[in-house]
Amino acid sequence: MIAGTGELNESFDRHCSDTIAGLRAAFGGLDRPYSQMMRCDREAVAAIFNFLGANDQKWRETSELVVRQKGLTPAHVNDAMDHLVTYQYWAIIMLLWWASPFGSDLARSSALVIDEINSRMWDTLHLGHLAIKERVDNLIRWGFFAEQTIKRHKAVALTPVAGSAISRSLSEAKPLLRDLHAKLASQAAEVVPARSA
Repeated sequence: MIAGTGELNESFDRHCSDTIAGLRAAFGGLDRPYSQMMRCDREAVAAIFNFLGANDQKWRETSELVVRQKGLTPAHVNDAMDHLVTYQYWAIIMLLWWASPFGSDLARSSALVIDEINSRMWDTLHLGHLAIKERVDNLIRWGFFAEQTIKRHKAVALTPVAGSAISRSLSEAKPLLRDLHAKLASQAAEVVPARSA
């Protein structure tokens, strides 16, 4: 049997605790205090992995819906799907979704200039402008983005098909997130009294 090293387990526990902290922030925190470094037992890990697996499946379904509506050849659909499941593509798409009327009532414009995407994504992805431009061009080809011009600069906006599909997918993921929060909150409630006793 192969087991993780102590360093790997500690790293995973930190990752798990960061996930729980992010979840607490999204739901406004838990009513009861708990240890900053909550131990991630099998139930917590299983709940997190189940959520991530379900969320990944929803993203795949959303991506496939958008790509298939573009009318691409099967080879191009497969190529798109291989790329769309990566964090780089997801992050760029979510940036445009958040900046659009689909993701924010305060959106000033439905499009972002490519230079702005480069600037915002550098810290997140650590990709140069040519790599980001390549990904944006692919997202145009696959039906996620539509080209526009803003003050003589190339810009892109989410297509209505992509924006609607992403919004629907995120709405469908909310109950999964609430379920994950409930499972972790109940575990936190069980852990705190045991530790404070």
